[in-house]
Amino acid sequence: MAARNVRAGGRRYRRSRFLRHDSRGVVSVVGTLLALLVFFSLFGIFLTQFVPLWMTDNEVQFTSQAQASIGTFKSNIDSQLSFGGPQVYATPFVMSSSGIPLLAQPTAGVLRFLPSTPGMFAAVRMDVGPGGGPAYQQNLSTMGTLSMTLPNRYFVPQVFQFEDDAVVQAQVSGNQVVYFPPILQVRAVPGNSSASLALVNLYGNSTTAVTSGTQDVYSRYLFAQTIVSNGKHVANGPNLPFNVTFKIGTQFPCAWQSYLNRTLAPSGMTFSLTPTAPTCSSVIASPSVVSLTLRNLNYFVLYFAGFQITLGVGAS
Repeated sequence: MAARNVRAGGRRYRRSRFLRHDSRGVVSVVGTLLALLVFFSLFGIFLTQFVPLWMTDNEVQFTSQAQASIGTFKSNIDSQLSFGGPQVYATPFVMSSSGIPLLAQPTAGVLRFLPSTPGMFAAVRMDVGPGGGPAYQQNLSTMGTLSMTLPNRYFVPQVFQFEDDAVVQAQVSGNQVVYFPPILQVRAVPGNSSASLALVNLYGNSTTAVTSGTQDVYSRYLFAQTIVSNGKHVANGPNLPFNVTFKIGTQFPCAWQSYLNRTLAPSGMTFSLTPTAPTCSSVIASPSVVSLTLRNLNYFVLYFAGFQITLGVGAS
């Protein structure tokens, strides 16, 4: 059928037949654009809401795994100290969280062993040494540490550090806590007060591991000593009571002060602790000293032990 001539304002123009089908093409384009808009809206909601929730759960699980790993490491150290073996223990550390395929990379942890850090130490001094002898002192002038850093992106970043038989957990918010405490026992009885404490040092080469999967940490038992004092003997009378002072140079003074005060305050033991109220820093600061003095003890046991630490698959 021929195109129709139309008069308008004294002029004629010819309208092509295909123009009558343009509306169908416009509907198709608009429909496609709306479908894309809906898709990108839903995808944006997925990225901004669902992915953070999913990754938060992954990093919470990763934090729990790190807690369990370093807790197992401390348990193995305590077992070797108590029983004098086995000679070598291997503790696996999970090194990264789960990710989301194509959308979010796993969060990788940093496992680090340092045989010494300036300013970090531990020392115990007895006013009366073994057998009623003169004052006795045992020092860890270079205290080894094993730390696991979790630079979480969705959950709170965490640091776990093993130092002197304790595991300290710290957060960027400034929260610090002795998560797994050291061997410290006190018994306050008039005329028969006693206490025991462990000094544990780690030896080896400085090592840092950043990898996927798991990383084995080997603790090799080197030595252990037990030093006992029951005061100065007096003829025809009970032994004289004595004082014991424990000092530690640490990057987490808030955690140590809070733990020692919380442990000793309800025990009835006479003690002094400094600083009385350290500042909890939101970052790992330079080491500072926490000092504890136990007074009027009648019996004290010091466990002193050393372990060689090695990171790596198959190392021993």
